[in-house]
Amino acid sequence: MGHVRSSLSDLLGVLSDAVAPRHVRFDDGSPTAVVPLPEAPVTVRAVTLNRIGRSRGDGPALDLELRVAVECHGPEQLDTMEQMLLAVELHSQYSVVSNGEFRPEEYSGAIQQGLGFLVRIPVSLPFDEPSDPPAGTAPGTAGAAHRIRGRVVDGHNKGVADAFIYAHSSATAAVSDATGHFEVLASADELQHFAVAVNGTEREVSANIKTLPVVIRWL
Repeated sequence: MGHVRSSLSDLLGVLSDAVAPRHVRFDDGSPTAVVPLPEAPVTVRAVTLNRIGRSRGDGPALDLELRVAVECHGPEQLDTMEQMLLAVELHSQYSVVSNGEFRPEEYSGAIQQGLGFLVRIPVSLPFDEPSDPPAGTAPGTAGAAHRIRGRVVDGHNKGVADAFIYAHSSATAAVSDATGHFEVLASADELQHFAVAVNGTEREVSANIKTLPVVIRWL
């Protein structure tokens, strides 16, 4: 099983446990994916799969973000939505895409028959790097810096836009996008130190980058 499919299966397991003994179905558009709605009050559909950046934990990895739609339908859809949102909230590797963080057509095309929400699933895809450094690279500098993917959020887990993030280990900086996400170069050290500025207020923040994305909370 591929890494993306495995990460999706993990989320499906979390949702299935929350709604048991009823069913959760994954709709990939094929006829075999169809389960009668009364038996499956929750439908999950893949929406997008995006490359976020690269990281280095146990080895080089491509950081991906799979977005899926979780749709609840049937006469108990409000109660089911409550169970689904709580299940996602209790597993910190997932995050709900907040209002204003998705395009209207992205939502309307995924939620078709009931109430629903979008969920981010982080996927780490290991790969083998070339053994020889690129031409023109000075000896000893290959792999000295890599990209850190992260997100600046407020006390309600909503992304903070236009935050300035400065990585001390590489003297590089980035500005968060409309959803609070950013990428910045840093050294391979697991503990990284950043200067973060929002609306003219600056703070020093330290974060462990062994698990990405890094979440910087601006409270």
